[in-house]
Amino acid sequence: MSDTILWAMQSVLVLIFAPAAVVRAARYEFAKQRMAWVGAVPRPLLVFISLAEIVGAAGLILPGVLRADLGWTAAAALGLAAIQALALIFHLRRHEPRNASANAVLAALLMCVAAGRLP
Repeated sequence: MSDTILWAMQSVLVLIFAPAAVVRAARYEFAKQRMAWVGAVPRPLLVFISLAEIVGAAGLILPGVLRADLGWTAAAALGLAAIQALALIFHLRRHEPRNASANAVLAALLMCVAAGRLP
């Protein structure tokens, strides 16, 4: 996969993960009103997941920007893919196929980034 395509994918993923995670972490009541599943997750766990997604989103971009080892980008993508795999199971159990399909697509994109950025 070309470097340009990987950068585009990474940028789109950051634009998906970072804002949603910040809202869930910082504006819990607002997030709970907008996303039914938020109320089904204990708040401390939701904050932990959100912080992990923020760190992961940073990890998709910062190593390349800072000209660091792109293995860190692959690691961030794999970590975010693991979160998406767990979210997929969660949403399937809650009979939320729309959310589950979004998790599957995000996980697939993250796996492509990880494969493309592995040394």
